[in-house]
Amino acid sequence: MPPKQAFQPNPEQLKLAPDITGREINGVGEATHRQPTRVYWHDPDTIAHGKMQLWFYAQNNSERAAEARRAAYEIDALPLPDIAAEKAQSSAEKWTAEVKKVALEASAELVGIAKMHPEWLFENSDLNYQNIIIVAMEMDFDKLAQAPSVTTSVETMAQYSRGAKIAKTVAGWIRQRGWDAHPHCGPASGPVLLIPAAIQAGIGQLGKHGSMISRDYGSNFRLAGIMTDLPLIADKAIDFGAENFCQSCQICIKACPPEAIIDDKQMVRGDTKWYTDFDKCIYYFNENKSCAICLAVCPWSKPGTAPKLAEKMLRKRQKMEG
Repeated sequence: MPPKQAFQPNPEQLKLAPDITGREINGVGEATHRQPTRVYWHDPDTIAHGKMQLWFYAQNNSERAAEARRAAYEIDALPLPDIAAEKAQSSAEKWTAEVKKVALEASAELVGIAKMHPEWLFENSDLNYQNIIIVAMEMDFDKLAQAPSVTTSVETMAQYSRGAKIAKTVAGWIRQRGWDAHPHCGPASGPVLLIPAAIQAGIGQLGKHGSMISRDYGSNFRLAGIMTDLPLIADKAIDFGAENFCQSCQICIKACPPEAIIDDKQMVRGDTKWYTDFDKCIYYFNENKSCAICLAVCPWSKPGTAPKLAEKMLRKRQKMEG
């Protein structure tokens, strides 16, 4: 990772900014729960920052990156099998074990299940499912560590492609047994927020950088999801000390060129949590062919480190409690 330098947005990009801020769209400061509003990685004609999103694609014209994005979108566009006319019957316990086995055999590193919450769906969504299956795909850390770079961007797209394959495989397996299933994976933002669902599914905890931290892979992973009505048993959110660690850690704050990461949690649509300032982050992201510096420098992300840190935080908690 190159040393941090003072960042000033490109005046050309500044001219494309809408009158409304990302903070307003994301609901920073709002004390009431509501569904999120689409802000980025959606149809540019439907979002306030659409011109900036198109500018990003125009700047990020590397053939390697473009090919990686095409591959991810092509997998995401593959048709799903029809839902079988007759629903197969089994217990929620058996369905849960089987669907997790399918996901892991399809190459997922982690899989968890959560009950769907309406506030995870973007506003004006007509979807209505009971459960969401979350899968996580580990990234190549050596490629992540080169952030921001085309190499990191291509690796990100590669994991989104893998996630799309996993999600399609799991959704297809469910549909062939007569139950509806709706898969989603990046790079575009689909109908549902995956991070809050992944937290409830036990995949990890929210970090100060606004992304997740897993006790197995740190922040070195990507997510995909499958919404379904298949009877399943939800996992539980976990606390392995990442949040306490983040409260005193300053590494991602110091490494962020646009200074988009801050110490204090903020109220966002009724929840107090860490929020990465979209209005600062997006300019740097667009001008550097994506980013992920905060994920690369996160102490939890280096391979083999997260389990050791989780154990250390657990011992610290036990010592304080006992």
